[in-house]
Amino acid sequence: FFFTLLQHILYTMSNWNLANRDNDQVGQEQYEAIRSDSNSQDWAFFAYDYPTRTQVALTGSGSGGIQEFFNHVKEQKGGYGFCRVETGDEESRRAKFFLLAWVPESGANKLPIMVKGNMSVHKASFKEIFRDFNSEFTFSTAEELDSDAVMTSIIKAGGANYMGQTA
Repeated sequence: FFFTLLQHILYTMSNWNLANRDNDQVGQEQYEAIRSDSNSQDWAFFAYDYPTRTQVALTGSGSGGIQEFFNHVKEQKGGYGFCRVETGDEESRRAKFFLLAWVPESGANKLPIMVKGNMSVHKASFKEIFRDFNSEFTFSTAEELDSDAVMTSIIKAGGANYMGQTA
């Protein structure tokens, strides 16, 4: 009994309820780490706990860049992620941030219809914590998780590109 109670307490402490904003600090800590210039962490992903329909848990974070982030997301249940990338040229590097909604349409992690219905509402809660970003994407298949295409989109969204910058 005690072990089960302890598991439940740890589970609820690490989960973030996007419906009532309980445990916002779980998201806030990740946001601050990714936005910090003194921290190497560049991504975090929160996947839904499908039975609760309102709670997400941090399933991964890292400092291996956009490809590592996408490789992680491909294996996850639906949820939200945040990633830092660099754009620019040798003269000027700039940090850019993007928000990702992952809505798997097929396979073992297919998003249940009731969770999918909640995602648009919950995304607003997620964005209140992960508030400063340059681009936003919603993907539903592994093929869409294309780092080159995403970087091209982020660079285009950045405006003037005098140096023909690439990722």
